Amino acid sequence: MVILHQKQRQNIYTITMTLSNLIFEDHKHDYGCVMLYFDFPEIKTIHNIIKPNDIYEDPYDDSYGLETEPHVSLLFGLHNEVTTDNVKNVLKKFTFGPCRLTNVSTFDGPPYDVLKYDIDGDGLHEANAELRKFPHTTNFPEYHPHLTIAYLKTGKGKKYTDALKNSSFTLLPKFAVYSKTNGTKEKLSITTK
Repeated sequence: MVILHQKQRQNIYTITMTLSNLIFEDHKHDYGCVMLYFDFPEIKTIHNIIKPNDIYEDPYDDSYGLETEPHVSLLFGLHNEVTTDNVKNVLKKFTFGPCRLTNVSTFDGPPYDVLKYDIDGDGLHEANAELRKFPHTTNFPEYHPHLTIAYLKTGKGKKYTDALKNSSFTLLPKFAVYSKTNGTKEKLSITTK
């Protein structure tokens, strides 16, 4: 017979509840997001220069750390009533050209720094403007497209912006994704140059 002390029982309960929350976690989101995805094999080279101790991670949220799905958001904040057909109809109006990644920088602030590149390309601003015609909520009245490289611990971003300051890349978007409020992600075709 194993006798557990109160602290051990509490630790087992905490671990069990945490695992239960992760397994049965509700993957619904407050808002939807439309993103363009890229093939960007060079991101692995960039990741290789980042020291593991500098990476910000959250054990309860795997969306932090190193970015594994290079993308640019066209608009975050879409309300539940915005349908996939609504998004498809916007995307088919535009031809997305090569996108230029320049000006590596960070969004700074606790609890992490976001290491990112500014991104510019045909159709980005126009698609954002069209998507904003649907019901949405945003704290950012101006659209500044960017591609996230990694989430870093607060204050760690500067050494990587210095190391990457002369780098730039040109990427062609491959497809779009509509990440809906119910947690589903729908891959959508786009037209490219």
